[in-house]
Amino acid sequence: MRFAFGSIVVDTEQVLLTKSDIVLECEPRVYELLVFFCQHPEEAISREVLVNEVWRGRIVSDAAVNRAVGELRKLIEDNPSKPQWIKTVSKVGYRFSVTPTSFNNKNVDTKIIDKENNPRKSSDPALSEKIEELPIKERTEHQLHINSKSFSVLLLIIGICFFGYYLVNSYKTSDEVEIISRKPVSSTMGSAFNPFYSNQTDTLYYLHRSEKEPLAQVYSQKGNELAQNISQDNSYYTDVVSDVEGMIYATRLNNLEDRDCEIVSFDFASNKFRKLIDCGKRVVTPLVIDESKRRLIYRYRPSISEPYAVFSYQLDTGRKEQLTHPVQLGNNMGDYVFSISKDNLTLAVVEYDGNGIDKLKLIDLNNNEILANVPFINSVYGLIWRKENQLLVSNNEGLFVFNTQNFTLETIEQSDQFGRLMGDPIRGHIYTERGQTTANIYKYSLTSNLSEPLTESSAISQKPTLGNHSNLLAFISDRSGQLEIYIEEERKAVFTATFDDPIEYVTAMSWSPKDDKLVVSMNNGLYIYSLANKAWQKLAMEFSKIHHVAFVQESVMFSAEVDGKWNIWQLSLANHAIKQITTKGGYSVQGNANSIFYTKFSQEGLYQFDLETQQEKLLIDSYPIAGWRYWQLRGGNIYYLKNKEYNVLNLMTGNIKALHRFDKKMPFSCETDFNHEFFACEKIEVNTSNIWQFKLSQ
Repeated sequence: MRFAFGSIVVDTEQVLLTKSDIVLECEPRVYELLVFFCQHPEEAISREVLVNEVWRGRIVSDAAVNRAVGELRKLIEDNPSKPQWIKTVSKVGYRFSVTPTSFNNKNVDTKIIDKENNPRKSSDPALSEKIEELPIKERTEHQLHINSKSFSVLLLIIGICFFGYYLVNSYKTSDEVEIISRKPVSSTMGSAFNPFYSNQTDTLYYLHRSEKEPLAQVYSQKGNELAQNISQDNSYYTDVVSDVEGMIYATRLNNLEDRDCEIVSFDFASNKFRKLIDCGKRVVTPLVIDESKRRLIYRYRPSISEPYAVFSYQLDTGRKEQLTHPVQLGNNMGDYVFSISKDNLTLAVVEYDGNGIDKLKLIDLNNNEILANVPFINSVYGLIWRKENQLLVSNNEGLFVFNTQNFTLETIEQSDQFGRLMGDPIRGHIYTERGQTTANIYKYSLTSNLSEPLTESSAISQKPTLGNHSNLLAFISDRSGQLEIYIEEERKAVFTATFDDPIEYVTAMSWSPKDDKLVVSMNNGLYIYSLANKAWQKLAMEFSKIHHVAFVQESVMFSAEVDGKWNIWQLSLANHAIKQITTKGGYSVQGNANSIFYTKFSQEGLYQFDLETQQEKLLIDSYPIAGWRYWQLRGGNIYYLKNKEYNVLNLMTGNIKALHRFDKKMPFSCETDFNHEFFACEKIEVNTSNIWQFKLSQ
């Protein structure tokens, strides 16, 4: 069967997609999605239907469906941002907006296209050259077409096509890796994450957090037996591993208020974990065992304002050693993910790069020398050695294989369903967590205990930003499959403030005094959005590291890192002149005509700076450095979150009043409305995950 619309032809018998007579390379799932659309034209199709029909009922998120649709739009649409063929249907899914012409291949007279005179080469020149070098059985997959000049030739061609179709569906190149099986191996209610499998004891260890209890605990599951909680204390566990002798080690936070990191070992006599060593303040670290040197490898930083480095702890002697030395720049996260090779000779380390692509460093563990330092991928969740020269890596875009000899990265599967990775080298299994999180923005009354949702989506919506003289709402969400900024005016439908480039992260948003402009710090830059023009403009282009932003009267104030120091700067929208306001630090900022208020990057506290006297005053002592997103200036009050409480500080009297206490997880951020009648925060409605096991083809 062939489907044709515009310049697109979809040939289901030859598994071929062409546009303007050019063969398009297409992932199998994306191709199946297009075929399904062609078979159901002009229908509003829900994501649930697509999951059942195209993904055949596999457990995938809405984001995975949206991502596949996005890839398909890139292939067939002339302008993917303004699609002609695949339309989004609000609150439903998608609609294929054309009824394609369909016909059988046997009724079509096509031309023989030989290798030398092929006008339908791949749109990728480099790929076309590679196809020309392939043996015939591989080249068939890309270039075999049908000719019907005579009956005998037709029979011959049909035979070749049948053989080619068989090759397309059965032949895999020697380097191709795919997932050949997968299944869940834990079934506890709540969230199961950070798996570790011990071959010696046939035991799966993982962390688990129930919906009712905010503390993550250590669980073990031997073979097919029921999972058992082996920690049962008041700490929050962050990782667990086991060595070849069956000893269990873990990292944990002493509690959710102090957040002191500890490395602990399990005492089988008392059935309790005992502390081995401190690992920093507010440090959440993965744990790796170096069996050859009997040491634990973990990440550590002296304070929240310094980057992570990788350290080791020798179990027999208690000796600590720093293994890596990340770049010391501003809020650089440093070395955040690492994995030791199977021969215990090489450490793979991913180092954060706020200005570009994160780096992969290969460290020789005999002398701690860097063997390689190459561009990698961002936001790595999982990293393990799969073979001697091969790393398996996951992030929010999928699962990949990285070759450490030629530094090439290959995609195994595009999906957001891969978290931390753990390998079973004997059986060849890989363990990961797969989960679903739904968060919506809720409105909490300041005069009663009532709350109600302001957003309703199966995605993650967060960072509510309310207007200054109306209940105008801006927020960020991944409901479309990628992070976007949404705006909802009172009694009007929500719309997207479409941004040309992918949004990696948003640190702050602020409405202008007249609620006609939204200023945003995102992707290390500063941008302003006009409600009237529905357009973005970039500001302060000479700054490459901008963290926080707020409207202060008719000017914009922002924090930026210059020469390794974070300070507050002021930008005039009238002439775009910029001047520095603070010299002793500034990381988040808000203000009025007389003063600005800010937190610092290197020390705790919430400060007030008098613009006339140039004097600094400490307002809230011991306010955490990481609390930069938890506070707001509204009129003569400071509203702020601290230790699960939403409080208000009256700037005139200095009095502090508790407004609300969150029983479960503290929100990511909250904002009070202009009338001081309610505040809006994120609320996690669904947060579940389980451990899954999968196996690769090689």
